[in-house]
Amino acid sequence: QVERRSGRPRSEDADRAIINATLDLLGEVGVTSLSIEGVAARAGVGKATVYRRWPNKEALIVDAMATLKGPLPRPAGRSLREDMMTLLDSQMAGYEAARQRRIYACFMGEVGRHPDLARRYIDTVIEPRREVMRGVLRAAVARGELRDDLDLELMLHVITAPVLHWTMRDPERQLDKSLVHQFLDATLEGLAPRR
Repeated sequence: QVERRSGRPRSEDADRAIINATLDLLGEVGVTSLSIEGVAARAGVGKATVYRRWPNKEALIVDAMATLKGPLPRPAGRSLREDMMTLLDSQMAGYEAARQRRIYACFMGEVGRHPDLARRYIDTVIEPRREVMRGVLRAAVARGELRDDLDLELMLHVITAPVLHWTMRDPERQLDKSLVHQFLDATLEGLAPRR
């Protein structure tokens, strides 16, 4: 989330322009070549305007990437399948437009070479979503919908990996939601308690 600071009121238009410029440049030049100067020029603001809002490039990139994810999903808690569909649909929403898929492909292809950025992105953007999924999985175990001997951390990766894989494999291609739902159904069937 964008950090709010005391002092002069901020312009929401400037915030939006800076975030959009950051995302555009991430998709065009990637993490390494992105600069505050380039973002400021693309956004039509001064470099000082960017630095008043974000202390460095990493903080700006993380906030920009967070906007692609949207708000945290709120599963209803009625059934594992319904909750997982809510979570996966939220994940896929971030990949619906070709622009979003290009940005993710560029970002994921480079973030491993920037450990501080990777850590901040995981802690700020990914981990809160993983915690929602952990809660869904724990509730499903408690309701008897999942086996109680499962490694929940492994399940997080098993369930979310297909969306990331398909996006990285072909950023120009629209995700097939029905395929993701089929994969989820097959996975959940395999993880159900043995009768």
